[in-house]
Amino acid sequence: MSQATSQGLFLKAAADIKKNETLYGSNDRLLYFMDQGLLFHYAGDYQSSLENLEKAEDVAAELYARSVTNEAASLLINDLVRPYRGRRHERVLLHQFIAFNYMANNQYDEALVETRKVQLVFDAFSSDSELAHKYQDDGMSHYISSIVYETQQETDNSLISIFKSVSAYQKSPLKVPDAVNNLAYYRFKRNGREEDLRLLNLAPTTSQDEVEGLNSKDGEIIFIGYAGKSPVIKEAIFSGTYVVGGFISGTYHKAGGEPVRIILPAPPLPTSELEKLENKEKTKAGTTFHLKLALPEAVRRPSETKSFRILLDSGQQEHNSMVLTDTDLLIEQDIDSNRTLDLTRAAIRVVLRMLTTQYTKAQLEEETPLENILISTGIDLLTDQLERADTRLCFILPKTIQLARIPVKPAKHRIEVFALNSSGNVIGKKVWENVIVRQGEKKFLFYPSLM
Repeated sequence: MSQATSQGLFLKAAADIKKNETLYGSNDRLLYFMDQGLLFHYAGDYQSSLENLEKAEDVAAELYARSVTNEAASLLINDLVRPYRGRRHERVLLHQFIAFNYMANNQYDEALVETRKVQLVFDAFSSDSELAHKYQDDGMSHYISSIVYETQQETDNSLISIFKSVSAYQKSPLKVPDAVNNLAYYRFKRNGREEDLRLLNLAPTTSQDEVEGLNSKDGEIIFIGYAGKSPVIKEAIFSGTYVVGGFISGTYHKAGGEPVRIILPAPPLPTSELEKLENKEKTKAGTTFHLKLALPEAVRRPSETKSFRILLDSGQQEHNSMVLTDTDLLIEQDIDSNRTLDLTRAAIRVVLRMLTTQYTKAQLEEETPLENILISTGIDLLTDQLERADTRLCFILPKTIQLARIPVKPAKHRIEVFALNSSGNVIGKKVWENVIVRQGEKKFLFYPSLM
């Protein structure tokens, strides 16, 4: 799969997934449809992409409506028995790619519906128990929304979206792209929005004549490129101590090898144990358990594609792409934000299994000590095998999503795009010979270089 996507054989990869659909399992329907939808999008089959991504959207909506508390088996086995709901950035990018498909087909009303759904996703995040999560907004989504609003001549909504974009970038691990910063500054200046400039503390880094997207009333070609490979998730082993009613402490090794020490409060005692404490009865409070459990850890994959260079009409204009989002940073942020929750769930799970194991061993009354030893050892091995981190992820996403805005006159244009590595050498190329842009029109072009 990774080799096929690196070589641009997206339809072959989609066909291979279809042949092996059962490998995904009933708990991974969201991943199946999202993977298929992305592959068709990369291949330029936007209708097939829409069909699959909308099925993924239906699965996500169904899972959101289902209470997580109904998935109690995960507290006894592992998180892999739960239906995969998608990490936060995946749920946002799902709608973003649906919008991209509509934009490719010039269906801007439908694209706006999807960009608004992104805001609903973030509203849902802010209304649940995940308020401590660091990913509460997305700069790229708002920036794309501002462009789509421009296609509909909705200036006020476009300005609101560009404000939200800068604000989201300022709170994210990815700094505000210069092109976004400069566009926001000059558009706010032009429209008398001095308060927005003050609130965002904006200052330009170039003259307005050089700002992409500022002077494109005649027409515009907007290039969106997908570069490199998103990370994968692997298991990191945590070893430590769980003091019932007290704390959890221990160490795990990150992908780079450096040890990380964690100390955090243990889950609160149940009411029954609190009553025992008050009555000075025997209680499990203070009981210690040695923990060895698995936690998810992001591992970056090497990516050749660093950026894109775009030539208009055999070199009349040359543009370089800017990075709008980086999945390495998004996934690492997500795992970091969920670390306490993942560790607490895993600790509870391991302790419950240990208590169950102790009870089971206590009931052993075989005819010979050897039989008891063999059964006890088998129980221990099974318990260890059950402990698994949830390493599921949509790994077909790119490392970065990049964009360039090219102002053009109404005419037929030739576009050449070069995928570049970190040394600036060309490692891929795509040419559009006849891109027709009408007066005031925006034309979107997409190119994946998942190397």
